[in-house]
Amino acid sequence: MSERGEVDGRVLGPVSLVVAGGSRVSGTGKVAALFALLATSDGCRATVGDIKHFVWPEESVSDNRVSWCVGALRKELPERVDRIRSGVCAIDLPRGSLDYFRFGDAVRQAALQRGRERFQKLNVAMDEWPHGEALQGLTGAGFDVRRAELWAEWRKAVLLRLEAAYSAEEEEWLIKETGELSRRLPRDQQILRFLLLARASTLSARARTDIVKEWRQKFGQPSDPLLIETIGRLRRTGRRTGSRPSAHLVPRQLPPIDRGLIGREDQLAEFSRIVLRQHANGRGTLIALTGMPGVGKSTLARHLAQLVEHRFPDGVLCADMRGVAGGATGAPADPEQLLDRFLADLGVRTKASGLEGKSAALRSVLATRSVLMVLDDVADMDQVLPLLPGAGTCAVIVTSRGSLSDLRARKEVCMRRIDLLESRAATEILNDKIASADRPRTAGLVAELVELCGRLPLALVVIAKRIEGRPPDGIRALVAQLGEDRRKLDALHLSTHDLSVRLALDCSVRALSPEARCLLWQLAIHPGPGISWSATMDLGRVGAGGDVDRAVEELMEANLVQLVFERYVLHDLVRVYARHPADSKDGPGQMLEDATVRQLLEHQLQNVRACDRVIDRHRELPIGDAEGVTVIDLRGEEEAMAYLDAEYEAAMRGIELAQRKNLTRYIWLLPMALVTYQWRRNRHAAAERVLEDAVDAAQKAGSPGDRAMVHRMLAGSQMRRGAVDVPVRHLQQAVCLSEQEGGEAGGLSLARSLHMRAIVLRRQGDLAAAEGDYRRARDMFRVLRDDVGEAAALNGLGTLHHDHRRYDDALRECAEALRIFGTTADVNGKANVLVTLGKIHLSRSERDEALAVYRSAISIYRELGYWPNEASTLRCYADVLLTLGDSRGAVKALERAAVLLEMMGGEGLRDVIDLLGNLR
Repeated sequence: MSERGEVDGRVLGPVSLVVAGGSRVSGTGKVAALFALLATSDGCRATVGDIKHFVWPEESVSDNRVSWCVGALRKELPERVDRIRSGVCAIDLPRGSLDYFRFGDAVRQAALQRGRERFQKLNVAMDEWPHGEALQGLTGAGFDVRRAELWAEWRKAVLLRLEAAYSAEEEEWLIKETGELSRRLPRDQQILRFLLLARASTLSARARTDIVKEWRQKFGQPSDPLLIETIGRLRRTGRRTGSRPSAHLVPRQLPPIDRGLIGREDQLAEFSRIVLRQHANGRGTLIALTGMPGVGKSTLARHLAQLVEHRFPDGVLCADMRGVAGGATGAPADPEQLLDRFLADLGVRTKASGLEGKSAALRSVLATRSVLMVLDDVADMDQVLPLLPGAGTCAVIVTSRGSLSDLRARKEVCMRRIDLLESRAATEILNDKIASADRPRTAGLVAELVELCGRLPLALVVIAKRIEGRPPDGIRALVAQLGEDRRKLDALHLSTHDLSVRLALDCSVRALSPEARCLLWQLAIHPGPGISWSATMDLGRVGAGGDVDRAVEELMEANLVQLVFERYVLHDLVRVYARHPADSKDGPGQMLEDATVRQLLEHQLQNVRACDRVIDRHRELPIGDAEGVTVIDLRGEEEAMAYLDAEYEAAMRGIELAQRKNLTRYIWLLPMALVTYQWRRNRHAAAERVLEDAVDAAQKAGSPGDRAMVHRMLAGSQMRRGAVDVPVRHLQQAVCLSEQEGGEAGGLSLARSLHMRAIVLRRQGDLAAAEGDYRRARDMFRVLRDDVGEAAALNGLGTLHHDHRRYDDALRECAEALRIFGTTADVNGKANVLVTLGKIHLSRSERDEALAVYRSAISIYRELGYWPNEASTLRCYADVLLTLGDSRGAVKALERAAVLLEMMGGEGLRDVIDLLGNLR
């Protein structure tokens, strides 16, 4: 355990998980199967559907059963197994804690080595997985497929080691290993190939022919092109042969690589396999690496070229295409001039003239040669197309800040967008510059630096150079500088090393049209994390004009904006660059910025209100309609809740933006429009925080009735968090303000304030005062013909009768409340009455009746997405089932409650998990 740390996981054989402190999961049980699935899945993530398919291959199980299994694994690894979010479960395992990770990392590191060093590193990898048998004992179609996928990885590593041993001339080892492998995998054509190569110098030509003949008799004609080529070569030479000598110029233009490659090993291995497979099959390859500035496209391209250049005996051609013109980079490279250079570098004299003629001449030359080309920073398809080979075995590696989407229509291309680094790899880049003894003290600071750099490789390389030799206090100062938006890009600039995030972004932004630049500034003003298409289109009403849709396409093409889950997203460093340009003249004017902020916030307010109108049809906010804002068309509560689920974080950041800009309208109206959603999603603390500021803002802009409503919503949020005394003070204020409002609106506000005050007074134990407020509220609602309010007050009186054990009176009040709610569209109010009826029936020992009403309430809450109420009612329902001896039904109810509690942050989840453990 000491070498592995707190966790030691194994899946390359029998499955086991040992945690520091003695906890252990092993064997073929459900929890072990879940661990194996997560540990071997991409990103260590699996959907609920995947979990069901793998862990319960022969059963149909509920989501609740999955949540129980996840909870059981979380019990073993509480800090490393995430709760299920958006239907996905994930596990966070340190790279050194799992044999599968250690194997994969060693294979990827070997890809960066050559000769004997690669062979030795692959030996380390194979020590983790000597026999290729993974996930032993786990059954079902899912694990059968996963085992086959893992075996394919093992086989690739085996072949890589054989290739490395052959290159390193480890003949004795190679002879022994291929002998063992050929007995175990007699049909494998690649194993046969290496067996022949290993014995090339020790066996006669006849003996080699006999081996091939015997194999053909058993398994038929070979089909692997590398095996066929090897058989033919050995027949001709009878020994190893190097690259064929060349009678023409062989350029070797690949520049030295000044940066290591961290976090891209998987991609490097993937691309090298593609190039080598195509080359072995006699075909050329075109790989295009795209992505935002500074993401590491050029570094990856150079490492890839270095890894595969030995397969291209006719040389390597390289060119800086200067695709994004500006500053010291000069104009974009002229493809005709590059054709002249490439033809000369290859020793070719031609009378061809013009772009098309020279392009045809280059294709003719490359058709009979095997050349690797690296074209860095390509502008667009038109610049690169004349340089591409035609038929033959040449390979081309292209990098571009643009998406090069139109290149797909003209060429067969392996197109890959290069994304940000994972946190682990980003941390490794920085830790490489910190002394081992200091790393425990700087771990927190490094984690902050990784996030402040946005995991962008260029930013991380700059910071790595700056932290080298710094004590922890010096690193802390750098964290502080990066934490200030206006100083961040200065911290990420090293002119002496030609490393600068600002300059990298400058080149891309200056190439944009004025409309696209303006839209980029506007998107940077948006509080994030993402902005919808309709909100983006609305920005055009106050921006630079032009076609906003085309401007978005331009930003996407430049990889300055990404589309993530139907939202446009800017990297944080792009946002900072646009918000704080080095030259203030390059930024938006103050009038445009103010108009953009108001447009963004008005779009949020109008759309959140549209959702609130669907969720709570009985509340009207003094917002009014706005021109020039697109409002979502909703078909029901489910759509409204889904929209707010997607927009919630942006809306909360919008409130913060309104507070910074001191925009009173949005400081109080946005929280008010959002609060009903927050109650249904158990976000009471966040609601309380923003509503406290809303109280002050409403003081300036709202009528007494409006201010009373803010106090009620704040009190309701505090009450749902368990507070009692503070909500009463806000409700006293609401009562006074409602009385000041006067008229019918003031009367309705007063009735609602009295009703909510009664709820809090009852919780304080002042039942007499609570009853007085309930009765007064009921009478006022009747006069004002507010059926929903009257029914809610009647339900409150029913709870008081229940407290006094006047069960008949309680049933009568609740029955009337239920009747009235039946005439309205307020199903949430109906569910609340059903819960009260359940408690009354339980007190009367009428368990079957209690179960029936609880079941109806749970169904309503589930349909509304009212998670806190559904979870609490499920607990009550399970308790009743247990008193009736139905433990199976109770388990099902508690499993659903566990799912909800997990989605709401986990408060109370431990109790439910423990209870489930006792029941199973």
